[in-house]
Amino acid sequence: MSICAAVVCLVCANSARAQAAPAAPAPAPTPSAAEPVTTSTPEVAPTPAPSGSDSASGSVAPPPAEPSPPATTNAPAKVAATPEIEPHKKKQHKARQHEAADEAADSDTPKDSFPGDPFGEDGAGLRSGMLSLRVLLQTRYRQTYAKSSKNPRGGYALREDVLVHDGDGFDLQRFFLRIAADPIEELGFKAILDFAKLNNPENVVKQAYATVRPVPKHVEIAAGILKLPYSTMELDPIARFELTDLGSTDDLIKELGFGGRDVGAELMVAPLPTQRLLRISLGAFGGHAKDEHASPLGAVGARIETKPLKGLRLGIDAVGMPNSQDYKRPFETSNKDLLPLPPDPLYPREQRWAAGKAYSADLSFERYHFTLRSEGLLGDRVDVDERYGARSFWAVWALAAYDVHAGWLRLTPAVRVEWLDLDRDHDLGARREIAGGIGVPFKKRMRLLLDVKRTDVQKGTPVINSPKPLPAVPYFDLSSTRVTAQFQVEL
Repeated sequence: MSICAAVVCLVCANSARAQAAPAAPAPAPTPSAAEPVTTSTPEVAPTPAPSGSDSASGSVAPPPAEPSPPATTNAPAKVAATPEIEPHKKKQHKARQHEAADEAADSDTPKDSFPGDPFGEDGAGLRSGMLSLRVLLQTRYRQTYAKSSKNPRGGYALREDVLVHDGDGFDLQRFFLRIAADPIEELGFKAILDFAKLNNPENVVKQAYATVRPVPKHVEIAAGILKLPYSTMELDPIARFELTDLGSTDDLIKELGFGGRDVGAELMVAPLPTQRLLRISLGAFGGHAKDEHASPLGAVGARIETKPLKGLRLGIDAVGMPNSQDYKRPFETSNKDLLPLPPDPLYPREQRWAAGKAYSADLSFERYHFTLRSEGLLGDRVDVDERYGARSFWAVWALAAYDVHAGWLRLTPAVRVEWLDLDRDHDLGARREIAGGIGVPFKKRMRLLLDVKRTDVQKGTPVINSPKPLPAVPYFDLSSTRVTAQFQVEL
């Protein structure tokens, strides 16, 4: 009995010493190469082992592992700075920006369902609620150099020398004010006024039409004063044109009534889910049918356009005037529209227009700073009194431009060539033009254009839009070199 009591006392004594002695701390884990070393983490006191667990052998079980707190240091936190774009990556960055611009230009939603806006519908301008305002001002100085006329007819040489210099000196070319509103998705309105033409009130209103969209982006109808669907020279935005002059072909188609603005209505249909792949425009306009010859189909026009690839646009269009018109104009006594040999002497201001049609096909490619546009045109001469025996015309033109971005330098050199034959059926009436220029933009809203155009005219070619009264024998155009400087402000 005494032996058992002694053993019990010895065990109790050992247990008491084990509880009184502090337990050995758990060894710190060896840091791995992937984990950072933390030196400021406070040590946690180990939990003493419960009695009766391995106490006889003197070993203590380590405490259960606890998640270590995040590393803390006394150094101030560093804000990660945005790394600069390395020089060899700047070109890639700019390329991505231009790709984004190209994708926006080729998106399914066109900027304007009825082209012809001088600004191109880039979304800029002053906005107040649903109303938007834009301004375009172009002022220029022009100088023409030409040899004196050798016309043997008395008085013609002087007149031809004056005509070739028509438009020289300072001129306010355009002062556009555009007012537009889209109160709801299904309805829109637009008006464009040119205050540079206040001396001729008939030319002040350039466009004024309302747009109804039964199926927005796929079926739209416009009515009012708008551009006929013919020739990209008239349909593309003039504020983006790389030179100061659209060329003689543009003057001719507007004189004949195939291009430019007219009163009428137009329907745009985009039948495919991807709208840019196919757009069809059909329109009926007043044309030369007015007053006693009024007709809803004085002129009809159509255009088919597709953008199959990024930056690429293809289009074909046609305008027809189904009927000839003859205006006696018995009450016109104040203007100078006199005929040299009128069919009826009682009506010396008679005006005659023939039936006719015109076609064109165009190609446009714009991508990575590069622009290429080309167009071919063919049509009838419907201006009976001013065509001097000509029956038809044809023309072709091409333009190439490249945007140069080199540091702070911004330049846009451009070259344009044009061939126009005013009389396709006879060996006269040919005009060849070549123009080269450079555009210098300032602050994205200002631009200075400098260009030089050389025009070579075949001998015996009548001038376009002859002054009145009309002579029995036409005034002939002269070869010339024209230098123009134009300053443009766009808001």
